[in-house]
Amino acid sequence: MQEGSDFLKVRSHVRQFRRLYKLNDTLTAISWYPTSKKPSKAIIKIDSIKEVRLGKTTERLREHAQQFENESMFSIVYTDGNNDYVSLDLVASSADEANIWVTGLSCLISGHGSPLTSADLEDRQKMRDKWLHDAFAVGLSSISESEQVNHKEYQTLCAKNSIDEEEAVKLLGDYGISEDKAKIRLQAIQTKKSDDVRGLFSTEDLVDVFKKLSTRPEIYHLLVRYSRNQDFLSIEDFTLFLEAEQGMSKVTNEKCLEIIQKFEPSTEAKLLGRLGIDGFTNYLLSSECDIFNPNNRSICHEMDHPLSHYFIASSHNTFLLTDQLKGPSSVDGVIHALRRGCRCLEVHCFDGPDGQPLIHNGTLTSRIPLSEVLQVIENYGFEKTNYPLILCMEIQCSINQQERVAQLLIEIFGEKIFFDHLSLSVNMDINSNKYRPLPSPNDLCGKIIIKSKKLPPDFTNEINRDYGEIIDDEDCYEDNKRRSKKELSNKKHRKLSRAFSDLVCILRSAPFEDFNTAFNEQQSDQVCTFSENAALRLATSDAEEFINYNKLFISRVTPGTWRVDSSNLNPQDFWNVGCQMVSMNYQTAGKFMDVYFGRFLSNGGCGYVLKPSYLRPDNTTITAASSSMAAGRLSTNVYSSNTPQILHIKIISALHLPRPEQAELKANSIDPYVVIQIFGVPRDTDEVRTKTIYHNSENPQFNEAFEFEIAFPELALVRFVVLDDDSLDYDFIGQYTLPFECIQTGYRHVHLHTIGGDLISNAYLFVHIVINSKSLAIKPRRSLSRYHRSLTRRKLRIASFRSVYNKQIDDLFKSVIQPLETAFEYRHAVEHSLHGLNEMCGLPDISNVKQCVRKIASRLQKANLIGAVTIRKQSDIPIFEYSATLPELSRQSVVALEEVINQCRALIDNGTVIHEKLVNVQTEISELSKDIPRLLEISGLRGKKFTKAIDNFSYNLALLHGQTDLLNKARQDANITIQQIFEAAETTQLLVQSNQ
Repeated sequence: MQEGSDFLKVRSHVRQFRRLYKLNDTLTAISWYPTSKKPSKAIIKIDSIKEVRLGKTTERLREHAQQFENESMFSIVYTDGNNDYVSLDLVASSADEANIWVTGLSCLISGHGSPLTSADLEDRQKMRDKWLHDAFAVGLSSISESEQVNHKEYQTLCAKNSIDEEEAVKLLGDYGISEDKAKIRLQAIQTKKSDDVRGLFSTEDLVDVFKKLSTRPEIYHLLVRYSRNQDFLSIEDFTLFLEAEQGMSKVTNEKCLEIIQKFEPSTEAKLLGRLGIDGFTNYLLSSECDIFNPNNRSICHEMDHPLSHYFIASSHNTFLLTDQLKGPSSVDGVIHALRRGCRCLEVHCFDGPDGQPLIHNGTLTSRIPLSEVLQVIENYGFEKTNYPLILCMEIQCSINQQERVAQLLIEIFGEKIFFDHLSLSVNMDINSNKYRPLPSPNDLCGKIIIKSKKLPPDFTNEINRDYGEIIDDEDCYEDNKRRSKKELSNKKHRKLSRAFSDLVCILRSAPFEDFNTAFNEQQSDQVCTFSENAALRLATSDAEEFINYNKLFISRVTPGTWRVDSSNLNPQDFWNVGCQMVSMNYQTAGKFMDVYFGRFLSNGGCGYVLKPSYLRPDNTTITAASSSMAAGRLSTNVYSSNTPQILHIKIISALHLPRPEQAELKANSIDPYVVIQIFGVPRDTDEVRTKTIYHNSENPQFNEAFEFEIAFPELALVRFVVLDDDSLDYDFIGQYTLPFECIQTGYRHVHLHTIGGDLISNAYLFVHIVINSKSLAIKPRRSLSRYHRSLTRRKLRIASFRSVYNKQIDDLFKSVIQPLETAFEYRHAVEHSLHGLNEMCGLPDISNVKQCVRKIASRLQKANLIGAVTIRKQSDIPIFEYSATLPELSRQSVVALEEVINQCRALIDNGTVIHEKLVNVQTEISELSKDIPRLLEISGLRGKKFTKAIDNFSYNLALLHGQTDLLNKARQDANITIQQIFEAAETTQLLVQSNQ
C-alpha cells in the first residue's frame, strides 16, 4: 500500500480516470496523484474513514461499473470537511489487489479512532512469533541431540542454534511444508549468507520460511475482516464468524474454546482463548469446514417408503473389468462395485462344464464360476451397508444348470434371500383403485432380492412339474420396439426352472409395451428395463408420462449396446424423470461416474436415495390415476410451484495441486483453472470456468464468483473440476461432485479426488458458498415502472387456475385466489425489506441478517455508541430502544432492520390465517377428488374434454399444494430470521434482558 496502486476512480456520468493511490509513511493518510487539487486536499485521513467495503456495495458502483468484476471493486466511506459521508469508489486491477487494500485499511481503522502505528502492527504478530520460535527452537535442540555427533560438533551447533538443510527440510515438513517448497525457500536464504554460515539455518530462518509458505493471504484477509484489532480472533470474533458466515446457530463460548483447543498451535493463544492465523487455517482445512454436510454422512432419509420411491445405485455387467466384448471377467469388479456403495448387481449365467454355471457376457469375455461370484457377494454384500442388495440375473442356462443356480443361491445366501409367498400377490390394479406397495428398504434390511423372469401365476397349480415355459423375449424395451409385427406375433418360448422361479418374489422382469398398457396391466412388483436410447427418447418426448410411470413402478435403464468400450451414459437424464435403477459401468471412471457417485454420497452412502416428493406418488395421484384413461396424463406442473434457489459460489483459491497423473513429462509448474458444472434438469444445467493462473500449483488465487439459479435443488449436483491449461494431452488434476442439498454454506474447503475417486493428499479448493431463495425478479433500482409490471405478472401467475368445467370445483379454486395473492404480497414485502437492509448496511445482496446485525454493531462500536441502541425481547418480538442520536449510516441501517422485523411479523401473523384457509380448501378438494369421474360425467364431459378436465384439476391441485408449501416455508423462514436477529444481537451485545 505504501508503494502505491493504480486504481480507476468511478464517478457518476463523467469520465473516469486512473490514479496512483498510496499510503503515507506514518500510516495516517491516503493520497493520490496526478490531481488538480492541492496536495493537502488530495488526501483521506485514516481517522476519517468509517468503512471499507469490498464489491459493488454503493449505488455508484452498481450503476456505473457493471463491466468490472465484483471482486476487484471496493469503496472507502469517509467523512469530509463538512462531516458529510462520502464514498470513494475504486476498481483495482485484480481481486488480490483489492483484497490487500480492504484488509490493510480494515487493520488501520480498527483502533476505535486511534490509527495504528508501525509498532502496533508489529505487536500484532508477537503471539504468533513466540510459538513459532518456541516450536522451532525445541525442534533444533531435539534434532541435534538425536543425531550421533561428537560433543564439540554438538556444542557448535547449539551455539549457533542452527541446523543443516536436510534437518531443516525435515523439521519444516513436520509443520506441513512440502519438501520441494522448503528447499527452494531455504536455498534463496542461503545465497544471502556468508561463507562461514552457508548451509546452516537458524530459528529465525525457519520461522521466516514457515511464515512465507504457510500464511495464505486469502485466509489472513478473512481473519482481519472479523478480528476487531488484532491478528487473531477472540471468542466474540470467532462466534460472529461461525454464526454469520458458517451458518451455525447459538454458538457457545465452550464450543469456541473447544475449537481453539483443537486447532490452535500456540499454547499462549489457547490459554487466552484466541485463534491465530495458523489455528484459523487449521480449522478451515479440517473436516468441520468441509463443503459436504456431515449430517448426510449417516442415514438421514426416511427408509420406510416402498422401494420404488428411491434412486438405487446400480451397476451394469458388474463382473467385467474393461470392455464389453473381450475383456476379462473377475470377482474384483463385484468387490469394487459393492465397496463403492452399489446395491444392484447384474450377472449373466450360462452353462458351464461339469454342471457348474459360468458368468460372462455372451461374447468373448473370459468366464468365471457363478459360485465364486456368489461367495464374494456373501462376503462383501453387506460390508458397507445393511440395506437390501438386488441381484439382477439373466439366465441363459439349461434346466439342470438353472436348478444348480437355485441350489447355489440357497446354499451360499441361505436366509438372506428374500422369499415371501405373500409378495406373489403384491399388485396394483388401477381400475379397481387398489395399491399394494413394495416393501421398504427397512423391511428388507440384510436381504438379497433376486430380480429375474418368473413363471406365470397359473403355473403354481402344476405341483408335479419342475419347470415351465415363459415367453423368450428380451427385457430391453428398445429391442421390443425394433421388432416387426410378424416377430411379435410369433413369440418363442423357453423353459424356466421352478426352483429358480420360486426365488424371484418382488422384482419380476417384464417387457414394456407402452404407457397405456403399463398403467392398466402392469403390477407393482414388475420391473421393466429400458435401453439408454429408448429411455432417453421417452424422457424427451413423453417426460410427463414417464414421470408418472416411475411414480408407480420401478424402471431400469442400461447403457446402449453400442457402448462396447464400457463408456457411461449421463444418469441425470433419467433421474430427472424418476428412473430408479440407472445402471453404470463401474469399471470406467470419468465425468458421469463422478456424477453417479456424487448422487449416492448422500444418505450415508447406503446406495438408496429418496426421490424428491414430486417424483413420488401421493394419495391424490393414485386417486386421479383411477380415472381410466387419465392415468397416464397426470400433470407434473407441481414443478412450477418450487422456489428456485440461488447458488453463489466464489472460487477463492486452490492449495497443493498435483500435476495431471497421466500427462507427459514437462515442467513442474502447472497452469490451473477451475470448472464448475451443474447437473440437473435441463433448465438448471450449466458450466462456467475461472481464469487461468499461470505457473502456480501451490496456492493459486482465483477470486472469481459465479451465480446459478437452481429450480429443482433436490435433483441438482455440483461438480468442481480443476484442469491444467498447459497440458496438451491430459489436463485433469482433480474433481469433487456432491448433491446440491448436501452443500454447507460459508467458507469451505473442497478436498479434490482423482479420476478414480481416491482422495488427493492435501489438494483443496477454497470456496465461499451462499444459498438464497430466489429474490426479486427485477431489482427496483433499475426501473420502478418495469419492476411493478413484473411484480403484477408474477402475482397473476401464482393463482392462474384452469377451469375444470364443474362449478363446485371451480368455485373452490377461485375462493383461494385472493388469499394466494395476499400471501404473495407478504412474501414479497419480506424479500424487499431484506434487500433494503443489505443496501443500508453496505453489504452484498447475498448477505444474511446476522451479517447485517454485525455490521450495525460494528458501526456503533466505531462511533463509541455501544449501548445507544439495544434490542429487548418482548413476546418473542425484537423491540428497539434508543438512548442517543445515531449517525446517519447507523440510523439508516437500524431503521432497515426494524422494517425487516415488521414485515416478518406481518407475514407470520397474517400468513397463519391464510395458511389455515388454504388447508381447509385443500381438504374439501381432496374429498371431492374421489368423485371426480362422476362429477365430470354429470357435467356432461366426455372424451377429450373429460381428459382435459382431469389434467386441469391435477394442475390446479399441484399449484395449490405448491403455493401452500411456499407460504408455509416463508413463515418458517420469517421465524428463523427473527431468531437469527436475536442470536446476532446477543453475540454483538446489542441484546438486553427484558424485565418482563
